[in-house]
Amino acid sequence: MGATLRYAKVVDREHLQAHGGLSPATDNVVKLVGTAPAVARDFLVLRAWDDVRSGFEEHWRLEDAHGRVVYRGTPRTVLAEHGDIFDELQGVRFEYTGADHQLVLEVDQREVARSDFEVVVADNPPATPDGRVPSTGTGNQADAPMTPRP
Repeated sequence: MGATLRYAKVVDREHLQAHGGLSPATDNVVKLVGTAPAVARDFLVLRAWDDVRSGFEEHWRLEDAHGRVVYRGTPRTVLAEHGDIFDELQGVRFEYTGADHQLVLEVDQREVARSDFEVVVADNPPATPDGRVPSTGTGNQADAPMTPRP
């Protein structure tokens, strides 16, 4: 293969922006819109490869605490000029909160790294453009938008 993984992170997009961008101290955290099971806010899966001598095929997936695949990324051919790569995910549903989720990286069909990340409930879920907090998709009446009474 001929490449070295510099870092792999799974980070809530708003959390990353609020903390001034990526650094070694950036928390690996995904934030849910409501209590689990729920859909996560938009988040990034970030990877950086150094010393890429030849191209290779990268596969990745997100697993829960029980090893079940929550999301499987699209395979990607990584070349020397692709050192820092990312995927932005939207609408991914997590069944559990906790610090025992993992990003699993495979190169040429071999597992090469795992990175732990935490799934938490967002303190302040982002509002939609019309001011409503998005539904968690549980089907409960409590998920319906509130309409003020006259």
